[in-house]
Amino acid sequence: MRRRAAALATATALAAVGALAAAPGATADDAGPWPGTEGRILTDGPVLVDTATGKQTAVPNTAGWYAAWAPDGSRLVTSWSQITSIRPSGGSKFDLPWAEGMRSSAQYQDLAFWWGGRYVVFSTGGQLAYGPSDASWAPRPLLSSALEPSTVCDTDPTVSPSGKVAFERRINYGCYDNAGVYVYDPTAKTVKRVLADAGQPAYSPDGTKLAFVRKDADGKQQIFTAKADGTGVQQLTTGPGYVANPSWSPTGKRIVFDAHTTGDSSDVQTTEYADVATGERTAVPGTPQGSNPSWQPLRKNDTARIWGSGSTPTPVAASRWTWNKVGQHVPGLMDAKAAVLTNQDSTAYALTAPALAGKKQGPVLATPKGGLSAAVKAELKRVLKRGANVYLLGNTSVLSSAVTSQVKALGFTPKRLTGADRFATSVAVAKTITTSPKYVFLASGTDAYASLPAAAAAGADGTGSAGGLVLTNGKSLTSSVKSYLNGLNPNKTMVIPVGADARYALTHTNFSRWPSTYSYYPISGKTRAALSVAVAKFWWTTPSNVALAYSSSWRDGLSAAGAMNVFGPVLWTSRASLSSEVTSYLLRESASTNTVVAFGGTGNLSASTLASAGASVAANSAQVVYTPFRNGDEPASSRAAALRTGGDATLNATAARTGPVGADPHLESLRTVQHQ
Repeated sequence: MRRRAAALATATALAAVGALAAAPGATADDAGPWPGTEGRILTDGPVLVDTATGKQTAVPNTAGWYAAWAPDGSRLVTSWSQITSIRPSGGSKFDLPWAEGMRSSAQYQDLAFWWGGRYVVFSTGGQLAYGPSDASWAPRPLLSSALEPSTVCDTDPTVSPSGKVAFERRINYGCYDNAGVYVYDPTAKTVKRVLADAGQPAYSPDGTKLAFVRKDADGKQQIFTAKADGTGVQQLTTGPGYVANPSWSPTGKRIVFDAHTTGDSSDVQTTEYADVATGERTAVPGTPQGSNPSWQPLRKNDTARIWGSGSTPTPVAASRWTWNKVGQHVPGLMDAKAAVLTNQDSTAYALTAPALAGKKQGPVLATPKGGLSAAVKAELKRVLKRGANVYLLGNTSVLSSAVTSQVKALGFTPKRLTGADRFATSVAVAKTITTSPKYVFLASGTDAYASLPAAAAAGADGTGSAGGLVLTNGKSLTSSVKSYLNGLNPNKTMVIPVGADARYALTHTNFSRWPSTYSYYPISGKTRAALSVAVAKFWWTTPSNVALAYSSSWRDGLSAAGAMNVFGPVLWTSRASLSSEVTSYLLRESASTNTVVAFGGTGNLSASTLASAGASVAANSAQVVYTPFRNGDEPASSRAAALRTGGDATLNATAARTGPVGADPHLESLRTVQHQ
């Protein structure tokens, strides 16, 4: 599970200009090596069809065409006027925004999930578009005008596990002939024709093959298959009539399609599938009439629990779960370059630690004031090379001089970051992260439950776009924080207050060097859970992973933020049941979210709460695999299953964050203008 969590977390990043990139070694889509089974068939309507009985059930609360499944079968999208995303049960329904920057306002069609469910790609007016599956910003053109000139007509996109998009292109304006299958490579930013006289392509689940339609020697449109590069073409279907809209089953063993008898007014349409090995055709019982059939991929999602027991505290367990041992390389774990130490009993001086740790690429470890605990000593030696920096947050009344001496004796370089108080210390931490921040979070230094989700977000882009977190004194700013902010230009640095206190402190302070009118980006929520969800919605586009912590345990939240900030957001929830705000968020993000990790033992966050979270992101509760990581160690029984993604998914700590930096269009709806 840990390997897959890392692979999915680092699969893609949405840059400010909308470009897509994949981390080295990471799979962009989980639909290939991730085993899946065949669920129900989805057709236009949208209608769900049981392949054994032929029973047809309309998806409640929606209607439309071109329906398509998320890679784990947890959600589907369909098009009526706008694109609607919905759970198969009919719940958690929302619409994607209208596409922007397109050549025309034609109907949205030919829908497909992309990059492990993070995005939806589709065609409209002969042009390809894509947008996030959680509707966090408006879809936009997929291809540049150089790759998709106005003289072509592109339809029927299909996606491979590597992120490539195959589609049908017709060269002439009317979109009537000269059909061919082309492939867009988002890494190389190229478009190449792989098949001539072909259309309606569909990638196999592992991305090695394409199914497509072409006329046979008798002039009947049939299904053919080929290797992904267009070689090795073979005819799959034969017989009278014609077929259309092929789609592979999750196992890759069958292809489902529309079957037509004549194609004229006497035509009878049915849904059939063909065995890929033999070409044998089988009619789906009940003769469903909907077009564009696709098989629900029932694939497992993961939950995990990270906690410490005995002499191992949870922050150390979280570090063991996240970071490699020096000299070893476990697929999915990171190599630590530094570490951040906090006082295990001081909330105030721990709040900015996850932001610093994300930037310096290392764990957050908590130790007693008077010296390093045995567990922390062992963990520092496990994850760090000699000479590595170890950052101590707070003065000697927070972490004594003995801590400094012990760090040095272990062969590391201690670097103490401190100020006159917790607020000045937060400034010292922010300046250590960068002297030219592109963004700065502002949260109350007296409210860990606002600050820790903000700290996780601030550190989430690793060594990418620089930013940090500074603390308010409740509803006011201390002189050190005011001076720091006053030295920034709010027209160049995003100022993001998290929580009502931070917003009040910002807007009721006079900054002598700021313009009279400036922009800031407030994040608010009425409860701890709601505020953490609001941070997640603001900073992460379609996360692959989320962390849960009990909303009255700042230590568990510190562990979560330190371990998971480069993977996804930290969400607060109640102990005995999943908070309603978190449930709604997970349901909405279920197309992309595959892993939910709880930090802390069952005494803080119950097994049923974690199970509810798993069911919220999966197709159903039966599609959830739970793995316990006591003291951060992977159970021997899960090691073989954990490698089921295949390959070496090395984590790149800069790849997971997709926060709103630069040109992300959804910022405009969040911007507030403050007049002084």
